[in-house]
Amino acid sequence: MAQPSTIFFTESGFPAADTGAFSTEALRAQLEGVRSADADRLPEVLAQPATRLLIMPYGSAYPEQDWPAILHFLERGGNLVVLGGKPFTRPAYRNGRRWELRPPSVAASHELFIDDYQETPGSTSLAFEQNPDVSVDISPFAWKRAFSPVLRLSVSRRQPVDEGSNGTQDAFLTTLAWGTRDGHRFAAPVVMIDRVAQRFVGGRWIFLACDADPASIEGDRLMANLQKLALRQNDRFTFRPRFAVFVPGESLEFELKLARDGHPESGDQLKLRVSADDQTPREFSFPAVPGKIITLPQSASKGRGLHTVQATLLRRGQPLWTYRTGFWLRDLAWLNSGPRLTVDSDYFQLDGKPLPVVGTTYMASDVHRWFLYEPNPSAWDKDMGSIRAAGLNMLRTGIWTSWDLLLNPDKSASEHTLRSIEAFLMTARKYGLPVQFNLFAFAPDLTRKGHPYLAQGAEQDRYVSSLASRFHEVPFLAWDLINEPSPNRNFWQTSPSPDEAAAWRAWLLQQYPDQQALLPAWADTGPGAAAPGSDSLNASAKNGSADPFALPEPAAFGPDAVRAGHNPLKVYDYFLFTQSFFRDWVRHQTETIRGTGSNQLITVGQDEGGVSGRLSPAFYSPDISFTATHTWWDFDSVLWASLSAKMPGQPMLIQEMGEQRRLTQNGHLRLSAEEESWQLSRKLAISFAQGAGGIEWVWNVNAMMAIGDEVSIGAIRPDGTEKPEAQVLAGLAQFASSHPELFSPIEPPSVTLVTSQAQQYTGMWDMVIAMQKKAVRAMAYYNHQPLRILPENRVGELGKPRLVILPSAQALGEDAWQKLLGYVEAGGTLVVTGPVDRDEHWQPVDRMAPLHISAQLAPLDVRQSVLALPGNDRTVSVSFPSEVQTGPVSLMRFADGSSIQIVRHGNGQILWAAEPLEFSDGFDAPAALYRFAMEKSGVTAPFAQLRPLSPGVLAFPTVMRDAVLYSFSSESFEDEPIDIQDSITHARLHYTLPAQHGALVLIRRSDGAVVASYGVQR
Repeated sequence: MAQPSTIFFTESGFPAADTGAFSTEALRAQLEGVRSADADRLPEVLAQPATRLLIMPYGSAYPEQDWPAILHFLERGGNLVVLGGKPFTRPAYRNGRRWELRPPSVAASHELFIDDYQETPGSTSLAFEQNPDVSVDISPFAWKRAFSPVLRLSVSRRQPVDEGSNGTQDAFLTTLAWGTRDGHRFAAPVVMIDRVAQRFVGGRWIFLACDADPASIEGDRLMANLQKLALRQNDRFTFRPRFAVFVPGESLEFELKLARDGHPESGDQLKLRVSADDQTPREFSFPAVPGKIITLPQSASKGRGLHTVQATLLRRGQPLWTYRTGFWLRDLAWLNSGPRLTVDSDYFQLDGKPLPVVGTTYMASDVHRWFLYEPNPSAWDKDMGSIRAAGLNMLRTGIWTSWDLLLNPDKSASEHTLRSIEAFLMTARKYGLPVQFNLFAFAPDLTRKGHPYLAQGAEQDRYVSSLASRFHEVPFLAWDLINEPSPNRNFWQTSPSPDEAAAWRAWLLQQYPDQQALLPAWADTGPGAAAPGSDSLNASAKNGSADPFALPEPAAFGPDAVRAGHNPLKVYDYFLFTQSFFRDWVRHQTETIRGTGSNQLITVGQDEGGVSGRLSPAFYSPDISFTATHTWWDFDSVLWASLSAKMPGQPMLIQEMGEQRRLTQNGHLRLSAEEESWQLSRKLAISFAQGAGGIEWVWNVNAMMAIGDEVSIGAIRPDGTEKPEAQVLAGLAQFASSHPELFSPIEPPSVTLVTSQAQQYTGMWDMVIAMQKKAVRAMAYYNHQPLRILPENRVGELGKPRLVILPSAQALGEDAWQKLLGYVEAGGTLVVTGPVDRDEHWQPVDRMAPLHISAQLAPLDVRQSVLALPGNDRTVSVSFPSEVQTGPVSLMRFADGSSIQIVRHGNGQILWAAEPLEFSDGFDAPAALYRFAMEKSGVTAPFAQLRPLSPGVLAFPTVMRDAVLYSFSSESFEDEPIDIQDSITHARLHYTLPAQHGALVLIRRSDGAVVASYGVQR
């Protein structure tokens, strides 16, 4: 007699976790071909070849002693049904005669590529919606809370050499039922995972992932139906078109593929239903033969625009599974007549009207970054419809991986790729969504041969021009040349090449024709140098390691290079060299795109590293249309990252923002989905502080990543449920769309912070960046004064702010210093903290004597000091941390012993503090100095504090021609009262700012009316 194929685990006294206790007898009575096994027998029966399905009815709990046997059963393709809870997160063990639960753990679920679970709402306020594409009867039931898995559907990268590679399609997740409200999906109480490659191949896992009401399940046929579904084979498939866009009259070719190797049953049929907006649906039927090209009759192409294709697999006449796809019919006139995306000095415009951006990155909900290789216009249409319905107004997309599969051998884009992009743009056109399309990611390495910036020009030209020439007339398309170009600091360490060494020498020759000027600047005697007048920059191999013009050694980039015996002085030049060759690359790509006739916007999608130690918009922004930054890990310094990327006369867009996965020490998610949404609201609010808005990363969580960092990021989970951040995006989008006409040119704030690149581009860059962040927080959070940031090489665009601050610079190029003095001569006020007695190569230069300042320089090597402000009896304690005391940091001692010297220069003044206060602990000292400087320079407060604001609250006004926009960010654990009166419009803002949230308030200047708000409570 054949052994039953289903094993039902049951154990007397076994605890249930995260679910109600089911009646195992009632559940077992629904099943066919089933036998029970307790914890002692389970390993034996799971090892039997006849066993195909294991049912676990205890929620999150599982017998710890049987985990190896369960894992082995799943490894051989065994099927699984778990009723309730968060499967395999509560190991249970015997303590004498009792079963007890261990604390929650994700150790076992990690083995199943489930990193954790996120709690979602109960069924009380939700409607029950069954997935119509999977033929299984699931009657509505009740649950107190549900649990969405944070999972990886990939084991390994498709393209191991691509940093942004999608993983292989090793599993599929299908939601069998949702809890919905007003058309939004908030819970997924029943999900199914099909394992098709790598580990667990052939397994189908069904999770009743919720705290279910046992009574609503035990009396139903749910268990029997789930058993049949778990044992059903070869029912999942794809049905993809040859192209995502067909030319009218072209053969409509599709291919049927099963999700994993196998064969449908004999007699299986594929029923097709093709619909276009203006046509009656047409139905066709074909034998279900995987791998065979199916050509639809031309009648299927009748109608215009998007044609959706509904493919249903029938077995013995009964539907099993439905796959939805589609195709567009080419209509270039319609595509090229879309809205025109442009920019002014501060904001995007669509057809000439302001467009404050609240957008999202989007690829696809089914295959994510693989969307151009396996296009599904039907999925795009559904997703973009949801995106537009949420009010979002811009998409970012593009190619992050697998160029070799998307391009022809000569590196031009394949026709398949071009048509996929065309279909994507047509779908975006349908919903009025402008698109930024990314061309490269991290490094523009198309050939894997030679330096990607210096030796692949011809291949890159063919690639870029093939895309731009095809789509140069699409008016709502912008080009993002490269996502997060990295690194420039130590690029040669990770990609050593003769190309870079040659380019370095050529750049040095151009910058320093006279080696006698260069070597002293580097404090190098040049033991391998030739006689004066010879071209020693073209050093021969005989110089070897003695060659003073070789690329910097890796150790030279460290904070302690000198003590370790390495010369760090050429590091600054190396930074400028990489900035230079990257700008040349940007300029060339821009010229390539313009050469196709394109007038579309162009940008570089750099992250927050670009304003610290990597390739910086301060150098390449003149060659692009707008700057961008990505705010990720450094959520404590979002304002600094945003302001640092804003260049004069150009919009700055927060082009990516999201919440990186953060874990506890035992591997659980540290933040709840709700807490992550609070952080996103803060980032979005700050994106409008002198910025053009923000684009969230990403609409659909990408579970097809082989690494865990990305599989929790996004607004829509793989099970289709909305995370709380989706509601944040919708709320901000509604705010941005309420009065877009008021987003007019921005008036520069009264205060400008100038940052020293001579100091930043050194081995002490991390300490310098921390100092800059402190200066921004001291001004914006402690003094509640808006400011802008201007890097050293852009000081010529300073304009006429009332107050300029040069924080703790230590070193500065002479050109920038003279421009600052010119600003002072014209009547400005300059604050300098600590000495600026070094040039860009850290060689001594006397900048005090010409200003008749008498002071001595000294190393800053002790902790304690005081700041005494002129005309104020109160002193502020100043304390310097050990890393500053041991670093290359100096201070001054004025001859009269004062903390500050006020020096008249021309029509202006310099307020020079003896110590580099921004390097000190805390914020009191720099904030006090800045308040004193604002009084001396006539900077007025942007608003009256009718109730004092906490330094944990950012209230940042962006003053426009037609409105004042307040960006609020609560970086406090308490709800904060806001009671201020705007100084320009006299509007009173009296609200409560919820703890850890962001908010926005828009005031119309013409009448002082508050016309829009988001995130504040009255």
